[in-house]
Amino acid sequence: MSTKPAKAWQVVDKQTKVVLVTAFEPFGDSDVNASETVLRQLEQTLDDLRTGILPVRKNSVHKALAGLIEQHTPDALIMLGEAGPNEEIRLELVALNHDDFRMPDNDGLTVDASRIVDSGPDAYFSNIDVHSVASSLPTNGDYAPSTISLSAGSFLCNHTYFLARHFHGNLPAVFVHIPCLRDETHTAAAFERVSNTVNCIVQEITATLTTSTTD
Repeated sequence: MSTKPAKAWQVVDKQTKVVLVTAFEPFGDSDVNASETVLRQLEQTLDDLRTGILPVRKNSVHKALAGLIEQHTPDALIMLGEAGPNEEIRLELVALNHDDFRMPDNDGLTVDASRIVDSGPDAYFSNIDVHSVASSLPTNGDYAPSTISLSAGSFLCNHTYFLARHFHGNLPAVFVHIPCLRDETHTAAAFERVSNTVNCIVQEITATLTTSTTD
């Protein structure tokens, strides 16, 4: 079976377009969060990347996100979170107006099934062309496999995604789930493959912003 080669990513004028990439702090019984680990790796390879770590706290996560958006005035927002042990990148197409916390957040808060915004729509789609991004990603052994997902869950990942689309609707935004990588269960090569793919996602979205916008 053939694999898609790595793309010759174009060099984007970093003074023109700003992409903000966020990750989450550790939560539950873990002292690490794979999204933060991968984000730190991205900071080492992508110059002038705007980044921020979000709290896993329902009552303060949007305030933290809004503060980062105000600080950096990005042209696009990519939110990273972790989900499941399988080595697969999930580009989340849909943010649902639905909370149902099966575990407490870092404030110890649990939430029964309820709407995130009572007056909001049932769902938002990403206003980034997720299918185009997914089709651009390399598929050889140096990269993690990727797929388009129709559910970002019902915990803080989906909660944050929905609020980003609801309150910052003009800002192109997408949520990306990465594997729940841990040193004791994943090799260094697995971390590198995931980081490589996320790197490509960031660069593809940045390049798309540059080519689709006229001055």
